[in-house]
Amino acid sequence: MSLFKNIIGRGVFNGSTTTTTGSVVVTQIRNATKKVSGSKTNKNDSAGRRLGPKAHEGHFVKPGQIIMRQRGTKIHPGENVSIGIDHTIYAVEPGYVRFYYDPFHPLRKYVGVSLKEELKLPTPHFSPRVRRFGYVEISGEKAEQEEAHMSRSEFLAQPQIEAAKALEEAKNLETIGKYQQALSKTFGINQDLELLADRYLSISQFLQNGESLEEAKTQATFNFVYDTKLAVKRGELTEEAGESLKNQYISLVTDLDLKVEVDAQGNLCKYTSPEERSKLQKQTLDTLQKDFNKVLSKDDRSAITNLIETPGIFTKSEQTTLKTRYLPEILSVYVPGSVIPDIDPETADKNIVVQKIFDEASRSTKVVGRPINVFASKAT
Repeated sequence: MSLFKNIIGRGVFNGSTTTTTGSVVVTQIRNATKKVSGSKTNKNDSAGRRLGPKAHEGHFVKPGQIIMRQRGTKIHPGENVSIGIDHTIYAVEPGYVRFYYDPFHPLRKYVGVSLKEELKLPTPHFSPRVRRFGYVEISGEKAEQEEAHMSRSEFLAQPQIEAAKALEEAKNLETIGKYQQALSKTFGINQDLELLADRYLSISQFLQNGESLEEAKTQATFNFVYDTKLAVKRGELTEEAGESLKNQYISLVTDLDLKVEVDAQGNLCKYTSPEERSKLQKQTLDTLQKDFNKVLSKDDRSAITNLIETPGIFTKSEQTTLKTRYLPEILSVYVPGSVIPDIDPETADKNIVVQKIFDEASRSTKVVGRPINVFASKAT
C-alpha cells in the first residue's frame, strides 16, 4: 500500500493524463463540477409585427388611416395615399380602398383611394383626376384666426413684404400720374383719365411679363369686364348699371386703342398698325446689319440701343434678342476689325488686349490683339 502511495505521489496528473511509473499505469479523469441548464433569455420569442392589409378592397377610410403595413414595397402607393419611412401606406383623402395594377408598371401592384364609391383606379392617363371639395365654410372668430395664421418664416418676413408692397404701390401711383399727364397733354384726352391710366398700367405689366401687345389689351379688357360682373354679383351694381358700364368701357377702349398704345418700356406712344410695324421692323434690321457690323464705340452702342427701343416696333422679348445679338459683352472674332493678327505682346498698345484664339484654318492657337472697344465694359 505504501508502495502504491509513493507511485501516486511521484505521478503528475493534468486533466485526463496518463503517467507510467514502473509497472503501474494510473489514469485520471476529470468530471464536470457545474450543473448545466438552458438559458432563461432564449426561452421567449418576440411578438409578431402584425403586417399585412389593414383595410381591404372597397373599405371606406379616413385621412391618416393605415391601409397597409409591410416590409419593403410589396404594394406600391397609388392615388390619394402616401407612404412612410417603414413602408406603411396610409390614406391622405377620405374614400374607398382600391387595389389595382398600373398599365405603365404592369408588374407592380398598387393601392389607392377612390374619392367616390363608383370610381375605379387607375384613372385613365389623359383624364383629369377627381378632386375633393369637401370644405366647410367657417365664420366669426375662427375664420379671423385662420385668416391671420402664418408660419414663423412668414411672420419674420412681414416687414420686408410690407416695404416691398409700399414701394410697388408708390411706383404704380407714379406711373398712373405719368399716364394721365401724357393722355391729357400729348393726346388731348381729358375724360375718364383715371380709368384709362389704370388700363394702360395693366397693359404695361402684362408686357413686362412677356405677353404681346394684343394679348395684353385683350387681358386688360377681360379683367375689367370680369370685375364688373363680380361687382354685380356682390350687389354693388345693378345688372343694368353693370351692362351699361361694360359697353361704355369696350366702346371707349376700342376707339382709343387705334390712337394710343404702350411700348415695351412702358411709355405711351402713338398707335402703329401691324403693316407699318412690319415695315419698320424690316428697316431697323437692315440698318443694324448694314451700319453696325463693325467694332462698336460707346456712341455706336447708344445708337443701337435707341434704335432697338424705338416705340411701337419690337416687343420686350424681341428687344432682348436683338440686344443679345448686336450688343454682346464681347464682339465676335468674325466682325471686321475685331482681331489684329501677328501682334507682339511685349510692344502692344494699351488700347489693345492680347488674347489667344483658336485658328480653325491651321487648327492651332494664335496670339492676337483685340481693340478695347470689342469689350462692352471697356468701350470708349
